[in-house]
Amino acid sequence: MAIEIKVKIAGQRSSRRLKVASGTTIAELLKRIGQNRETVVVRLNGRIVAEEECLKRGDLLEILPVVTGG
Repeated sequence: MAIEIKVKIAGQRSSRRLKVASGTTIAELLKRIGQNRETVVVRLNGRIVAEEECLKRGDLLEILPVVTGG
């Protein structure tokens, strides 16, 4: 069964709606959309979560790049 979620990537003006299979993890979604898990932090419905979290219908996923430097 497919569910619809909203994905917002920091730095992009708009968000997009995606359909994913029920039970899809954040890690699986990141791989699907070409985002490296090692270089981003994910906020799900306003809170930072681990990539093992499963997505649910209507979720808002925000992808934020990790900024490093010295």
